[in-house]
Amino acid sequence: MAVTNALNGSTQIHPSLDLAAKVLDSLTVSLAVIDSTGAIAATNQAWDDFSLQNGGRPAATGVGANYLDVCRSTQGPDVFYAEQAFQGISDVLHGKRQVFTLEYPCHSPTQQRWFMLHVSPLRNDPDKAVTAHLTITDRKLVENKLVETTRLAAIGEAMKGLSHKGRNSLHRAQGFIDLLRYSIKQDAEATKLLDRIELAQQRLVGLYEEVQHYAEPIQLSFSTGRLDHVVEEAWASLSPFEDRLRLQHLVRGMELDCEMDRDAIWQTLKVIFSNAAESGPSTTLVDVSYQPAQLSGRAAITMVISDNGPGIPGADQEKVFEPFYTTKTMGTGLGLATARRIVEGHAGRLVAGPSVLGGASFYLTLPVRQLVR
Repeated sequence: MAVTNALNGSTQIHPSLDLAAKVLDSLTVSLAVIDSTGAIAATNQAWDDFSLQNGGRPAATGVGANYLDVCRSTQGPDVFYAEQAFQGISDVLHGKRQVFTLEYPCHSPTQQRWFMLHVSPLRNDPDKAVTAHLTITDRKLVENKLVETTRLAAIGEAMKGLSHKGRNSLHRAQGFIDLLRYSIKQDAEATKLLDRIELAQQRLVGLYEEVQHYAEPIQLSFSTGRLDHVVEEAWASLSPFEDRLRLQHLVRGMELDCEMDRDAIWQTLKVIFSNAAESGPSTTLVDVSYQPAQLSGRAAITMVISDNGPGIPGADQEKVFEPFYTTKTMGTGLGLATARRIVEGHAGRLVAGPSVLGGASFYLTLPVRQLVR
């Protein structure tokens, strides 16, 4: 047993210790015991399994590795949580606090995940501490959904009033533009300026409509269709960019039938493809492939959409799905936010990550069958 062998090197294991080790190895909570220097003295089976499934190396995550060194060396978007974990574990090891807890994200390319770190002294051996990592993903998803629903309701109410007042002002402005256009119809340069003013007004109206539409509940109508067919249809809609776009679409004989709202998934794919087209190089390559997946124990399909564009910095890979976040000079920053809402409405997941092509990858995972139709 991982726990017993690490803490008690003897080959003669007392029955009660053997039972304790079996119990700890049966837990789904990932456990590790660390000594006063931060070195890992023992782990249970859940810890070892999680490390193996997520590309961890025994030398870096198993017995003998230094937990505190890992916290100290962490870089990028996770450094905030690593610093808190380092301080909290150190405080427990030095008797400055009895319990330390920390909620932190640990997302994979295909799944959003959250855990709670719980640290406490090892009973009868205060020079050691027990670290436990508990999955809290379901709770965080519910909390995030509640926050998002509340925020959308507030946005919707605000936009109703703003849209009403804004439209009245725009209509009055349009009346003055029409009068001015009639007065200067012989002045070509002035007419061009009025055209630009009208275009700006149209974009403002479009902004009102887009924000108000985003705040409304998403209505989905499910039917069975092939994901690769929707990909081809969404790609065909990018005609303004077709001369410099290249699609590499790898089906590889997979069964791609999926219950989905075809139009909504088409809209999601068009947003992702359009972003790649608008930010990509003179010859933009988009690669679409498929992988079998699982979502809450249900059969699913992960669509991996990669491009050779500038990519998304690690710190922004979650921000790009936030409403109104954008790096473009034009646009509302609602495209990917709406795309994620659509995918989550399918009980699926949409996350971003780096691409083997040098740009960005989007991992779109949908269950093969919907529980509620």
